[in-house]
Amino acid sequence: MSGLRVACSAVIVLFGAVCSVFIFCEYLIYYAAILQCGWPGIDRGAPAGEKSADGQPNAVVLRAMVLSDTHLLGAVGGHWFDKLRREWQMERAFQTALALLRPEVVFILGDVFDEGKWSSPKVCAHKSPLI
Repeated sequence: MSGLRVACSAVIVLFGAVCSVFIFCEYLIYYAAILQCGWPGIDRGAPAGEKSADGQPNAVVLRAMVLSDTHLLGAVGGHWFDKLRREWQMERAFQTALALLRPEVVFILGDVFDEGKWSSPKVCAHKSPLI
């Protein structure tokens, strides 16, 4: 009976470890990576629009995030599992960056879709909520 109890405990510990690794790799890794990022320090002395000590108007600070060359896979050349995995990772990274850094604007540059020359307006309309 003692051997069975030890085996059950080992299975429970192994299951807990696998679940912990899964949660870390699928969710928490993005927080660990993006928490290392930050905005540069800016002296906000006087409010925007007022004159500074040297007579120049204070600049308005805009927090902008630039997202470039996402290459979202399309239906022609992309395998369904590769597409699922990449889009999941990009969505998690993007949502985590938005939540932690709180940019005021986001610029999306470059090649958004991997198969732009084969894509129809219907495919673009389907993919646009991902952006």
